[in-house]
Amino acid sequence: MITIILIAAILAGLLQIRSPQPVGMDAPPEDFSSARAMEKVKIIAREPHPSGSSAHDEVRDYIIAELEHLGLHPEIQQTEVMPGMSKRYSGRLDNIVVRIPGTEPSKPLMLAAHYDSVASGPGAADDASGIAAMLETVRALQASGPLKNDLILLMTDGEEQGLLGAKTLVNEQPWTREVGLVLNYEARGNKGPSFMFETSNQNGWIIQEFIKAAPHPVAYSLIYNLYKLMPNDTDLTMFKNAGIPGLNFAFGIGLNAYHTELDTPANLDPSSLQHQGDYMLSLARHFGNLDLGQINQQDRVYFNAIGWSMISYPQSWIPWFTILAVLLFIVTVWHGIYARRFRWKGLFGGLFVSLLALVAIYVANTLLWGYSAPGYLKNDTDRFLRILR
Repeated sequence: MITIILIAAILAGLLQIRSPQPVGMDAPPEDFSSARAMEKVKIIAREPHPSGSSAHDEVRDYIIAELEHLGLHPEIQQTEVMPGMSKRYSGRLDNIVVRIPGTEPSKPLMLAAHYDSVASGPGAADDASGIAAMLETVRALQASGPLKNDLILLMTDGEEQGLLGAKTLVNEQPWTREVGLVLNYEARGNKGPSFMFETSNQNGWIIQEFIKAAPHPVAYSLIYNLYKLMPNDTDLTMFKNAGIPGLNFAFGIGLNAYHTELDTPANLDPSSLQHQGDYMLSLARHFGNLDLGQINQQDRVYFNAIGWSMISYPQSWIPWFTILAVLLFIVTVWHGIYARRFRWKGLFGGLFVSLLALVAIYVANTLLWGYSAPGYLKNDTDRFLRILR
């Protein structure tokens, strides 16, 4: 019964979470507007634009023109993927990089998203939404004044081909080691609230600052721990492997649109785009004005309690909570025996239901994240069966 109540409480909390209302074209210049960003999504995701295609080159040129229109000086970090280096792709990759100097820099803050799509869909959510949000964010930042830290805008190429752009970047560009924090933006569907679903090790300080700064935070450390068991990767994987701390954001309802012809601007939920943009702008302003020199701190447990409100505490508290739970269990058993209401059948039945709930949560998470990604669902299912064995 207690397990059922807890699950019901978690579901009730999730049901209260909604994406923020989209903001129109008439929003103040220093605010993020999903309507303004959506105009850019419509151009970027006009058609499929996988790496190496002529449509991809048009998207690259459009992004560069937009950045130059904002008075910025984008650079193309070009690399060649030779045959045999990747199973999925060979050819040229063009990462787009902009560095905006800060007034009192510690370490740079980097915003990242990829601008290539799969060949089977135009990629409005995955990941034109991230690119459009970045363009709208930097426009809003210019309207409100400079940051203390350098701000790096990174628009990677070849993500859909196996994270190739991010991989070549960290391998070939020494400046990536200077980055103090990276915020990566993705999509696994075309609607719903955006979750902060992945972070890096020693995330205590990052999590606390994220909770302070995000206007509509949605994050569960349980989801992150389950995600780590799965083979799914994004560009953030490459950055973390290079020792760069980070946060990863994505919305994931509407899985039927993921990597399909349904991933169009018309099907992209403006509220999801607004949520991504709210994250990006508020966190850029917050982390862009903090000292990013030494940010590693003990990992934390974190989760939404009711609606947007979040609870967070250090992982070192977990043993004490465990001890408390064991003591409460002992007291409950003793009271049951004393009151002659204790039944071994009920005890083991409750334990079975608890274990079944944990298995159900893992299976549900595996299916949600693995759905429609080639090979992922089978790999996740195989891994789940190995765990059971």
